[in-house]
Amino acid sequence: MAGRTTLLLLAVVGVAGAWSLGVRSPQLRLAAPRCLPFLCQEQAIPESVTENIPPGQLADAWRRDEKAKELNEALKGCSLYLVGTGVRKNAIGRVLARRLTQYRFYELPSLMCSTYQTLSKSSDKVSLQQLLTAEPLADVEALASALLQEVQQYTRCVHVVWDGAVSTANFMVMQQGIVVNVATQTSSDETLALPSVEPEATLETWLERHKKADVTVELKDGVAADDAAYELIEAVLAFIAKNPAKSKEWKLEADNKMTAPDGSP
Repeated sequence: MAGRTTLLLLAVVGVAGAWSLGVRSPQLRLAAPRCLPFLCQEQAIPESVTENIPPGQLADAWRRDEKAKELNEALKGCSLYLVGTGVRKNAIGRVLARRLTQYRFYELPSLMCSTYQTLSKSSDKVSLQQLLTAEPLADVEALASALLQEVQQYTRCVHVVWDGAVSTANFMVMQQGIVVNVATQTSSDETLALPSVEPEATLETWLERHKKADVTVELKDGVAADDAAYELIEAVLAFIAKNPAKSKEWKLEADNKMTAPDGSP
């Protein structure tokens, strides 16, 4: 059984390694327009393509792009934290990061697993369920908390958070940005990663504490990731509109961090 101290130390190493790898790391992908040629303003869509796209779809694509730009401006560098159960929020987070200008993407459950794989010296990838089975829940929670502490220093990020990162301390870190509860129905072919001890009670606790998020987006079953990201964008814009004073604090903090050479406080 791995010691908690070693888990915490490797959490720092895991994040640092992902940061140094940049776009080459599967856990960290830059969402700058240069990574997405089809979103670059310099890339003109051939007329032969636009002629075959229904006007309604073009209008919808334009509207979504404009909403993403509006949110990017409203966030002022503030990070987003996606909580909830299941893996659908991973795909939604990736799409969201790509739509927001120069936003990075962190999938914290994957960082947790890669850190534990390094610790256990396993030649095979470690799943989240294997981690929860091998280690006490308290140690897994400590690892998740350490990772949150490491990544929160970076501005302009979309963080997909582990389902069980629901402590008061976790929310204190996440609410330096905006916390979004991606409430989805678990599909019949999806198995949630839960601890072996009292899994149902643990899940109930997680679901209840996810409600402490700043924004909750209820998604219907089968909604595509891009459609879900658009719903999320509209919900966060509505939240910012109702909390305009807070956005000034976000901007000041983001500006201070951006002026530092390494992006740290």
